Amino acid sequence: MGQVPKRNENRPYLIVGNGRLATHFRRYFSLLGVEHWHWWRGSDSQFNDHANCSEKIILLISDRAIESFVQKHKRPSMENKSWIHCSGSLSTPLAESAHPLMAFPESLFEDDVYSGIPFITEEGRAEFSKLFPELPNPYFAIPSRVKPLYHAWCVMSGNFTTILWQRFFDILRRKFDLPPDVSHAYLNQICHNLQNSLEPLTGPLVRNDTKTIGKHLDTLKDDPYRPVYEAFLKAYQSQTNSQLEA
Repeated sequence: MGQVPKRNENRPYLIVGNGRLATHFRRYFSLLGVEHWHWWRGSDSQFNDHANCSEKIILLISDRAIESFVQKHKRPSMENKSWIHCSGSLSTPLAESAHPLMAFPESLFEDDVYSGIPFITEEGRAEFSKLFPELPNPYFAIPSRVKPLYHAWCVMSGNFTTILWQRFFDILRRKFDLPPDVSHAYLNQICHNLQNSLEPLTGPLVRNDTKTIGKHLDTLKDDPYRPVYEAFLKAYQSQTNSQLEA
C-alpha cells in the first residue's frame, strides 16, 4: 500500500510507477537515505496528495504514457515542480529526462552497483546534477534529436543479444543435451573478449569462410533465425566494405 503524506510532510521526490525500474530506484534512494514518496496506479492514495508534498516527480512508467500522464495530472499549483522521465528515446518539453544506461533485472543489484550506473541526459536541458543532486553517478549529455538512434542501439545490443543467447541456451539444452555450464562458459568468454580485446570477433565471418557460412545457412533453412543470420552477414559485409573504402 502507498504511504499517505501527512500535512506539510514534504520529501524531495515522488516515484511514479511500480515496475522494475521503480523498484531499483527506490532501493537506490533508500541506500543513500534520499527521502521519497511512492505512488502507482492501484495504490490506495491519491497522486495529488503525494505530488503536492514533493519537489520532483519521477515518471517511471511506459514511454507512451508519459506525456498523457503529465497533461492529465499537472495543475497550475504544480508549476514549480520538476517532472522527470527516464525514457531513452523520448524527448518532450513536458518533462526533463535522465536515462539510466543499464539493464534492470527482477532482482536487486548489489549495493555498490547503483552508484556506477551512467545516466544520459539531453543537451541544453537540465543537467543531471540539478535533477538528482544527491546521486554520485556518472552522467553524459547527448542531443535530443539523436535519442531514438541512441536507444535503438541500446535495444539492439542488449535486448536483441539476450534473445539470441536465450535461444542458444535452449538449443544446446534441448537438441544436444548439454548442461548450462557449457553455454554459460561460452557467454562469459565472449563478454571477456568484448571488454578486453581490440579484435574480439572470431569465426567464419572474420575468416571470410564462405563454405562454412553456406553450410550454416543450409542447416538453418527451416529455422526462424535463418533471416537473422543472413541479416547479420549482410550488415557485417556492408560495414567491412565501408571500412575498406574509407
